[in-house]
Amino acid sequence: MSSSDIVREHFERAAHRFDAVYERRKPFYQRVIDRMFRRVVVERFRLICNLAPLPCEWKALDVGCGSGRYALELAGRGASRVLGVDFAGEMIRIAEEEAVTRGVAERCEFRVEPFRDLSTDETFDVVVATGYFDYIEDPSVDLALMVNRCRGRIFASFPKRWEWRVPIRKLRFALSGSFVRFYGRGEVLGLFSAAGIGPERLFLVDLGRDWIAVAWCGVPDGDRTGDEGRSSA
Repeated sequence: MSSSDIVREHFERAAHRFDAVYERRKPFYQRVIDRMFRRVVVERFRLICNLAPLPCEWKALDVGCGSGRYALELAGRGASRVLGVDFAGEMIRIAEEEAVTRGVAERCEFRVEPFRDLSTDETFDVVVATGYFDYIEDPSVDLALMVNRCRGRIFASFPKRWEWRVPIRKLRFALSGSFVRFYGRGEVLGLFSAAGIGPERLFLVDLGRDWIAVAWCGVPDGDRTGDEGRSSA
């Protein structure tokens, strides 16, 4: 079984537990664990969902969308269309159900497939990829595809290589026979440079456990981000 298959099975089993990280109402012990080890999940969610919306019509792509938290929030904040892609079917089922509950189902589409297999000629004003590059063996391929499909900004998370929680995550994934990777700041810069995004179009936010990369891939139709979008990050 490949590492990607093992990761997919992990998220199929843990779909509801993963989704619960975003919830405030949960058992005390889960709140403690999430605060210690997964606090960055909520912090990056707030950061990106505040920075991503645009003042006019815009579309978003959520790569490795999981249970659809970003996709649903962006639809609620004005995106005219959001496409979420994830290879875990249980995650997509949760996302589709919640889209109906929130009344944004007509603006959200979710697909069960690996991002590399996504067949579309669409380009998007916002591309989000959080908790995604942790599990990719060759991130340069996926990042290049994101840049190709983005006409505005990319928001992506990269777990730091030197951080106190790294040994714990490595051990946990080693015991499961799965794959997880970590990044130095220079490696993140190098990945974007190889994808055609130089340092003048890239900003890294230090969230403690993760780097959050905000990259400008182009200017949306009608110069919709312009200098305003550039200064917001």
